[in-house]
Amino acid sequence: MSVIRAAGMPIALIFAQNAAHIMMLFEDLLKFQSVIQSFGLSDTGLKRSANQDRILVDDALGLYLIADGMGGPGHGETAAELAIRSGQYYISASRDTFDVSWPFGYDVDRTMDENRLVTAIQLANRQVWRMTEESPMYAGMGTTVVAVIVNGHRASVANVGDSRAYLMRKGDLQPITRDDTWVNDLVRTGALTEEQAKTHSMQHVLTQAVGAANPVEVHTSERELEDGDLILLTCDGVHGVVEHAEMRSILYSAGSLEDTVRKLIDAALRNGGPDNASCVLLRYRQGGPDPKR
Repeated sequence: MSVIRAAGMPIALIFAQNAAHIMMLFEDLLKFQSVIQSFGLSDTGLKRSANQDRILVDDALGLYLIADGMGGPGHGETAAELAIRSGQYYISASRDTFDVSWPFGYDVDRTMDENRLVTAIQLANRQVWRMTEESPMYAGMGTTVVAVIVNGHRASVANVGDSRAYLMRKGDLQPITRDDTWVNDLVRTGALTEEQAKTHSMQHVLTQAVGAANPVEVHTSERELEDGDLILLTCDGVHGVVEHAEMRSILYSAGSLEDTVRKLIDAALRNGGPDNASCVLLRYRQGGPDPKR
């Protein structure tokens, strides 16, 4: 009895090899099916009369943002709201990558989502800047911005000011943004140590903020996510008063995202709550959500 062959190879062997290849492709597809879980919370704190922070949690866009407004009551929140609204509008409008406008140009050294974030923040900056130029009552108004786009298994991060993004991976918590502060510039040049910076009298003096100059320099980065990664966005009302080790401990023992965020806010309040306190926390899962979380 003869065996049917194709190019010298038995058909049965060809089928077996193709089936194995198809199974590998299917496993890869499952690997990159991802779910982002998210929760955000903002608190006025114990010393402020109003909350000038604004947060955005938009799972449909994969966009997460904190804006920490400044300029006094009625002004800081205006700047933060302008930043949130204009940023969300542009990220929504730029989802169709074949019909995107780049009013500030396109940086080929950045990814598409990094460029989207830069444009969104520059548009927000222009909106706030124009308001300060057109109305003297808004002079000095501005806001920090930290934003993340999660697209599949990649996270793009951007910031202006001292609001931060952190990545918690396998128990290690690291900031993934750059503070625009006078003290941080001294640390980067070696003029101050990180320990000296923590207690420096000018540690909260910003070198730039959205609305303070036109244009601004937007810092960006992008990284691949791994199963179980946590991304934390915070304003200085949290990371400025809660020690890094305590933040890491809270995240390391994370249960539900809501409980974890509330513990971070509570930690800021226990340490005096001198400013508005805001957090947005994301958890990345491959292959679907964790039913326990």
